[in-house]
Amino acid sequence: MRWNDEITLISLIDPAERVNEHGFKNPKVEAKTTVFANRKSVGYSEFYKAAQAGYETTLKFDVYKAEYAGQKLAEYNGKRYRILRSYEDPKKPDEVELTLSDLAERGNPDSGAI
Repeated sequence: MRWNDEITLISLIDPAERVNEHGFKNPKVEAKTTVFANRKSVGYSEFYKAAQAGYETTLKFDVYKAEYAGQKLAEYNGKRYRILRSYEDPKKPDEVELTLSDLAERGNPDSGAI
C-alpha cells in the first residue's frame, strides 16, 4: 500500500450552548482531521447493493484505525461525502475500510447536512 492519498474526516460536535440568546438552536461545530489513506475501488456487488438501498457508493479508503473515531463525514479533493460504512478486517488489525457516498447524490446540495 502506498498511503499517498489524504482525506479529511469530519465530526459534528454539539456547541457548549445549545441555544443562543434569542432562543434559536446553535449549529453544530465541525472538527476536521486530515489523515493519510489508501484509495480502493468499489466492487460491483457492493455498488449494486448500496443502489438498492438508495445510496451510491462512490469511494473506498483504508485509513489507520487509530485515526478514525467514528466520523460521519469526509472530504476528498474538495468534495464532501457521507461515510456509509466502516469495516474492520481481522486480517488488517491496524486499518479501517471506509465506504463513502457523495452527499449530492441523495439530492442534498447542502454538503454540510447529514
